[in-house]
Order: sequence, then structure tokens, then C-alpha cells
Amino acid sequence: MPKLKLKKNIQKILGIIVVVFLLGSIGLFSYLKISKQKAYEQTYEYKLLSKGYNNDEVKLLQSKFKNEQLDYILSQEKNDTYLNLVKEKYFIYDKFYDYLNYYSNNNNLSLTEVITKVNTNTSRDYYEEPIKTDISKKELMLVNKYYYLDENYEPENLVTIPLTYAYGELGSQKITENTYNAFLNLWNAAKEAGYTLVINSSYRDYKKQEEIYNEYKKQGTDYADKYAARAGYSEHQTGYAFDMFAIGTNSKNFHESNTYQWLLDNAYKYGFILRYPEDKVNITGYSFESWHYRYVGVDAATYIHDNNITFDEYYVYFVETHS
Repeated sequence: MPKLKLKKNIQKILGIIVVVFLLGSIGLFSYLKISKQKAYEQTYEYKLLSKGYNNDEVKLLQSKFKNEQLDYILSQEKNDTYLNLVKEKYFIYDKFYDYLNYYSNNNNLSLTEVITKVNTNTSRDYYEEPIKTDISKKELMLVNKYYYLDENYEPENLVTIPLTYAYGELGSQKITENTYNAFLNLWNAAKEAGYTLVINSSYRDYKKQEEIYNEYKKQGTDYADKYAARAGYSEHQTGYAFDMFAIGTNSKNFHESNTYQWLLDNAYKYGFILRYPEDKVNITGYSFESWHYRYVGVDAATYIHDNNITFDEYYVYFVETHS
């Protein structure tokens, strides 16, 4: 075969090879592109966008929920309630369905109220499905109408409060050692400001609390539950709580005193909180007690004070869930 003809045949073959290669490359590229698109269509991002959520909303939902919750959201029509829930300051992922269920039956409440009610268990009846208190949390343990202490629980390191700082017989008033030390700092600061504090009631064991509750119960269970804790459900059993007044005041007028106002403004600096505020009755479950203080440590007390929340709210979000 002449060299010229051979050369032309080779060029023709090479040309065909190039064309086939290019066509194959285009086909492969198209195939890969289609495969990539199909894979993307299986992602939560694509599915949520297809539901009508925008990019920022999709990022928010994906950052807050796991696959199970995302599948549920995708099974429903686009709903801003899901977005507004996760934007709430004290939203807890594990309580998502509880929020939805409670809101569906109480849609007259704001989402903030729903979050608060579910988080603090006040979405259900008092003493219903009680939870054993985690005593390892020490000064951050929660004891209320949902969290209880065993009958035989007694706090470690109880110390006697001298009569300089307490009413009653010598040795009758006790609190935990760290609570007592913090109280001394509070007492001295109050004294410098011109106020004299005195503890009226401190640690109570289970039996003593049972006696107190039963006395209130003579006027009915509802009355008793409004003003006293059932045995095992009293903060006084923790050793971190006490009732405190100013000299010359009592439960009827202490809230009108300058000492009370000073405590509202300063007690948190020493680790104490007013446990049952006047505007938080629906959360704490107790009537306003201007005299009942609880030691929780400076960090917790400061946050509670600065954010105007109860210890119940603080506990479930920062101690029980995110500790």
C-alpha cells in the first residue's frame, strides 16, 4: 500500500477514535451529571427546598434535627411552627414531639410558653410520673413537684447554724457547709448595707416535712399543695434551702421590707436565688414566698437573675440536658 494512502487511513482511524472518545466523554459526563442530580434529589436539603423552605431555613432545620425528625417534617406540609420552635432560646431537641403535641392542644399559648411548660413538666399534673432527683448534682439538684428525694436521704456535710444567724434552739438549724459559708458572705454584705438577716427554717428531714404537710392538709389537699411540699418533694430536705427574714419581719410583711429588695438585687452575687418569685407561680407550682432562698452557686444564680427565669427552667436546660 502506498505510504500516502496508509497515512490517510491512519489519520481517518485516529479521527474516528477521537470522535468516539469525545462522544463517550460527553455521554459519560451526562451520565455522571444525571447521577449526581439524582443523588442530590435524595438529600434532605433538596427535599426541604422542594417543600418550600428557603436555604437559611433548611440550614436551620438540618442543624437542629436528626433524620427521624426531618422525615417527620417532610411528611407534613410546610409549617413555620417547626422553624419558630427551634428558634426558641430554650428549645430542647429531644422534646420536639412533646412541644408539638402540647401546642396542638393548647394553641392559645405562645411557643415560648409551650417550651417553658413542657421543659418544666408543668404541662402535666403535679406529682404525676415523678422523677428521682439526681443527687450527684449537689447544689444544682432539682427538687420540686416532679423531682423527689428518697425518704432516707440526708445531705452530706450538714453544719449547725449559730444562733447569731438563726432563730430557734441551739443546734436546731442546719444547712450544708458550702451553703453556710456562702450565707456568711451574704450576711456580712447585708450587714454592711445596713440589713440584718436571720434564718427561720432550714434543713428538714423527710419525717419533719411530712408532719408539716399533714398539718396543712387538714384544710384540704389542694390547699396543702399550694403552700407546702409533700414529703420527699421539699427543697428543705436538700440542705441547700432555707427561709430567711430581716429582724422584726415575718412572712406577712417581709416582701415590703428594704431587706427583701436588697436581696433581690444582691443575693445572686453570693449564689442564692429567690426560689418562688411572685410572677413565676405557674412554673414553680408554689405561691409567692419572699423568704425562701436556695443556694445554687454563683454561676447559676447569676444566669437565673440576669435572664429572669426560675431554677426549674435553668435545671432542665443547662443541668439535665446540656451538662
